Amino acid sequence: MAITPSTNAYPKVAFIGLGAMGFAMSTHLVRTGFPVIGYDIYGPTLDRWQSTCDEISGSKATTAKSPSEAVQGVSVVCLMVANHHHVHSALFDDKVGAVHALPKDCTVIIHATIPPTEPSSVRVRLTEDFKRPDVKLIDAPVSGGAARSINGTLTIMAASDSPKNLEQPDARAVLDNVASKGKTLFIIPGSLGAGQSAKALNQVQAGIHIPSASEIMGLAAVHGVDTQKFYDYLVSKDGSGKNPVGWSWMLDNRGPRMLSATPPMASATLIINKDVGIIRDEETRLNVALPLLNRSSEVLKDVMQTHATADDSCIVQYYLGFGSDKENLVVELAGKPTVSASEQDSLIQDLATAHGIIHLVSAFETISFAQALDLMRPEQRKQWFTLISGAAGGSTIFSDVIPRAFEDTEGIEAAFKKYAKEKFGGASDKVLNLIKHAKSQNYEPRILEAAMSHFQKFIQA
Repeated sequence: MAITPSTNAYPKVAFIGLGAMGFAMSTHLVRTGFPVIGYDIYGPTLDRWQSTCDEISGSKATTAKSPSEAVQGVSVVCLMVANHHHVHSALFDDKVGAVHALPKDCTVIIHATIPPTEPSSVRVRLTEDFKRPDVKLIDAPVSGGAARSINGTLTIMAASDSPKNLEQPDARAVLDNVASKGKTLFIIPGSLGAGQSAKALNQVQAGIHIPSASEIMGLAAVHGVDTQKFYDYLVSKDGSGKNPVGWSWMLDNRGPRMLSATPPMASATLIINKDVGIIRDEETRLNVALPLLNRSSEVLKDVMQTHATADDSCIVQYYLGFGSDKENLVVELAGKPTVSASEQDSLIQDLATAHGIIHLVSAFETISFAQALDLMRPEQRKQWFTLISGAAGGSTIFSDVIPRAFEDTEGIEAAFKKYAKEKFGGASDKVLNLIKHAKSQNYEPRILEAAMSHFQKFIQA
């Protein structure tokens, strides 16, 4: 079946995979006016999606019983499934796979985060195994979480094996709509897989910052700090609109859920664990060292044993002890510090500095990974710096130090050493005291300890 050329700004879309992100992205398309056919392997999710869409004025949403049914007559297919195995299954399963009914010349957009080698594998199967070279394929992972999915302001990293695919009107109508009307759509140079490589680079930051945000909030709690006040300080802005040392997008986003006795489910631990696993595979393939990411991965794997499907803000409870009398200490100390006001003010500064040191080392690992991915030409550097700064991997320190690393004539490591001494030169003893006190309370700030080990090398004469 051939597709019918779109006569308006809203081409017909099949959306396969209606988990937290897919649900939000697809319903945003419906609210905009796109005719969307939804499919999810889990029936109750599909029913909830249709019910939600039915409440949208002017909705043109319908559901399908299989991927092959979902794609009939559409011009764009969006895949937001859990992993690359599900991508292959949705497309290529016997009889029910989308490939058996894909309209001629349609576009398939892979929004799922998968290994960078997998989009090319999908291309090979489409072209060689199923004789569908006409199907256009776009590799377009996203960043920004469910909240930005709902309002269509995701950061999207898109690449394809033909630049023309990225300018095809129907595909661009969909991509632009979920990426701030195109303002946060980044066209990544290179072929299929380049989008996934760019996402992996962002996820080095995210993979460290998600557990470190929990770690620093738990650290504040075991020191008796008003955790709400600590969070409010970290997300405040100065007169120029800049966040303080210690701010990260992940702490800003996860903090309210850590501070809630009944946090909503927004992003399961298994999602970031999967993304970090992809990076660790690339770390091995590219022979690059990412020790802080690896330490973060260890934390995530521990949490996965009992809380894989829980919101990843639960990591703070892991640090404090699942099932222990301290498990909810971050919630309990909100507005109720156990230290004096003057001591608290000093502790807040030291804790912010400690979190900033973690961000410094994570920024170094990010630029090291970019070097391994061969993404250091001037136009590439500018693109991924802009992308990460405005996406879920952003932090105050990243935005400060990376431009200096680009410009320093003595090299990247020299730039980081200068920045570490300038920004945090006298902080070692204070941060080490935070760690020492925490450990006396049976609290293990594992990521901070690993970051301090690298930081000490930065500030050595």
